[in-house]
Amino acid sequence: MPAASEMTFQAHVQSQRVSAPAPARTPLSAEFEAFWRALPMDGLVPNRSVFLPERAPRFLRHLLLCEALPDGQSCIRMRLVGSEFAARVQRDLKGQDYLQYLPEGYHAAAIESVRQIVMRPCGLWQVMPVHYERGYAHHIELTIFPLGPGPDGKHLLLVLTQVVPALVTPTPTGDKVMATDTALSYRYIDLGAGLPT
Repeated sequence: MPAASEMTFQAHVQSQRVSAPAPARTPLSAEFEAFWRALPMDGLVPNRSVFLPERAPRFLRHLLLCEALPDGQSCIRMRLVGSEFAARVQRDLKGQDYLQYLPEGYHAAAIESVRQIVMRPCGLWQVMPVHYERGYAHHIELTIFPLGPGPDGKHLLLVLTQVVPALVTPTPTGDKVMATDTALSYRYIDLGAGLPT
């Protein structure tokens, strides 16, 4: 059963979801998709070895490089955090599993989304609320594309993050540096294998 603080957080975000207008995809998100699609492909996705950060200077400060964990128990582990995201969180999130910041009721859907991104494969665009322990909150846009596995068999995700202008009332995050919620708006992106139903 969720703790009282988690239930309060969920109720607060639900009220925002009902009243918030659907956001539009940003130009930088579309440019990021074009960048990903221009990478040399190995089947439907580029191998992670072809992603060279120095060739993506426009996106670097917004990027998260994450290890996909499609094992049914966890979600994504953050391996590289761009300077803009790091400045917002003001903590080192490297090695952290995203699920610890998402209410438990949404874990199964998040795990399934990562499985679809990696195994189908497909991309994902979404906007979600993020609340920080210092009493600050906003909506962020996420644009996620997969990178094929390297010799270790691990799949990576390229995640572009951007703040979406919106008035968001902060909610306490308990003992966590931040708290997120399920998407206010989302859609999968077809990479040639169709979309999840």
